[in-house]
Amino acid sequence: MNKSKRIFYLDVMRLMAIIGIIFCHASITYVVSDMGTANFYVSAFFDCFRDFCVPIFVMLSGALLIGKRDSLITFFKKRLSRILIPFIFWAAISTIYSFIYLKHSIDIDNAIAIFSGHGGTMGVTFWFIWMIIIVYIGIFIINKVLEYGNSKIDGFDGKFIPVLALMSAIYIGMFQFRLLPAIFYDSLLMYYLSFVSYAIIGHFLVNANYLESFVKTDYLVIIFTVLSAILYINYICSYVVPTSILNNHFTYLGYFNIHILMISVSIFLMIKFMSYTEISKKIEKSKYGDSIVLLSQYSYGIYLSHYLVLFNLKRFIMNYIDYASQNSIIWIPLLVIITLISSFIILWILNKIPYLKKVTGAN
Repeated sequence: MNKSKRIFYLDVMRLMAIIGIIFCHASITYVVSDMGTANFYVSAFFDCFRDFCVPIFVMLSGALLIGKRDSLITFFKKRLSRILIPFIFWAAISTIYSFIYLKHSIDIDNAIAIFSGHGGTMGVTFWFIWMIIIVYIGIFIINKVLEYGNSKIDGFDGKFIPVLALMSAIYIGMFQFRLLPAIFYDSLLMYYLSFVSYAIIGHFLVNANYLESFVKTDYLVIIFTVLSAILYINYICSYVVPTSILNNHFTYLGYFNIHILMISVSIFLMIKFMSYTEISKKIEKSKYGDSIVLLSQYSYGIYLSHYLVLFNLKRFIMNYIDYASQNSIIWIPLLVIITLISSFIILWILNKIPYLKKVTGAN
């Protein structure tokens, strides 16, 4: 496989992010059934992978797209066709499935809810597509500002991006403490646009090399591995579990929270610095590296299709065993592995069929 044009550690992050989101959806049943038991720590631990995986997905978009010097038509033609064609296909499949097997009739309101990405429907994951389109618009505007600034001031982007990243972190803090106008909390458009902050931070983290100038890479790996573990375990044990038990309802922080930002940034840097190590370079050149890149290429298609695959997998298992009463530390990873492999196989087959390649989202 030709990986010369790819950045391996970004592929690792992309694959990690999609697996984390599958973990979230595989854990939904268990965070309810395990409430108040020792297993709740396990199910909450798995479910909350989503809390840093979604920000990392957006950070990857910023890392790869901010700084592109494309025209409006070129920028959106490249991205929207790859996003919208697979989305329309899988949203349509999810809608038809819902009509036949769940609603047992044609329900236009349900179809609109699925395409809109509303929770409680077969399109619960599709909100991300509308959000990322808004983020792309924000990124295009940033690119035009960078292009204009660079034409006037030498090295403008090198000065502007760090300031913008700092402002993005401050914005997330302001959002958390509700210091912004009410429209930022009441408008879905403004909520989606707020994710541009993570895109900016992602671009900054990929291109910033300050820490490597002062600290050895091996130490940076240890520091950010330990920091990531402490931040995440503290989040689960000090907030998610006790707050959920107190409210008798699964409770977690929103994406625009300083603690979630710190977890996301720490894990991002951990993987970035790991990519500098010899073991990472060996993995990249091995068959395992090829597998990671291959799965990463299908990550968008896996995101779109996995919920439907997982939903049917759970329905199938229920014919033979009450999986919700089983040990979550075994069953959640098992559901994730089967869902990931099944989704990939479906997409791989579709990619071999003429006229259906575009619905796989492979890049």
